[in-house]
Amino acid sequence: MCGINGFNFQDDSLIKKMMAFTKNRGPDARGFFSNPDITLGHDRLSILDLNERSNQPYRFKNLILSFNGEIYNYIELKKNLETLGYKFKTTSDTEVIIYLFHRYGVESFKKLSGIFAISLWDENEKTLYLIKDIIGVKPLYYYSDESNNKIIFSSSIRSILSYYKDHKINERAVFFYKNIGRNDSSETFFKNVYKLLPGQLLIQKKKRKKELINFLEFNFTNQLNNSPKEEITNIIKSQFISDVPIALSLSGGYDSNIIYHAMRNTLEKKNYKIYSFFFHDYEKFNEDFKIAKKNCDRFKDNLQPIEVNSQDFQENVENV
Repeated sequence: MCGINGFNFQDDSLIKKMMAFTKNRGPDARGFFSNPDITLGHDRLSILDLNERSNQPYRFKNLILSFNGEIYNYIELKKNLETLGYKFKTTSDTEVIIYLFHRYGVESFKKLSGIFAISLWDENEKTLYLIKDIIGVKPLYYYSDESNNKIIFSSSIRSILSYYKDHKINERAVFFYKNIGRNDSSETFFKNVYKLLPGQLLIQKKKRKKELINFLEFNFTNQLNNSPKEEITNIIKSQFISDVPIALSLSGGYDSNIIYHAMRNTLEKKNYKIYSFFFHDYEKFNEDFKIAKKNCDRFKDNLQPIEVNSQDFQENVENV
């Protein structure tokens, strides 16, 4: 989890204000880039290549990148780029993304397998690209002023509101949340502040109206190379690539226990930790914890319980 912020004009004071709201997303490093045409900020949570050489915004020739997420197939993509003559200075997926774009342009985004929110500035073309993964895991919000073609984007709505002062509640979005428990449109609780939808690409050229394109699509197939169990395990294993310890929040459900199964069969015990929550005041909600503990006991794994009680909630609700 990292935090990205930016806009298509220069204001060093504003980017610092915006980054103050995303510093919790990236405590390991902070940086920003600015010139008269663009300002990009990044709060980094280091997962791959912990060295400062992989800090962002990351520059290669005319391209500047700030992204949040993880690319699961970056090693495969890196090998292909190396055959094309690209020389790598880091072991991060960040460098892979920017080289890939240098080679293939926007089509490079279709080659990425992962969860991501990407902002990329092309200095030669004076063009900003924003794109979100096909599942839509990573948050990316924006405010667009059509009168002057300004655009402000961030991982956090609060960052955008530090610039956009005309805060008005979007009753339509509130209605959706109230009645169906979610909002599948691009609207947010604040009028004129939008979220980039899963797989959507936003292109903002200098002195031009923004373009919104539904760019990424699912590529379904009826053919499986392996059994469903092997396919699921391989997909999960591809997400264990990390230069920091891996942790799992284990419940009693199928999904986290399938991940737990893949973890046990892939990683050494010293390389992962398992956590599970239980509620001190609400015994009826502890069924998940009991199943998680039973499974860990069976496989002799050390489950680290995290107790939550009503007092904890009351004392921390504002922070939450």
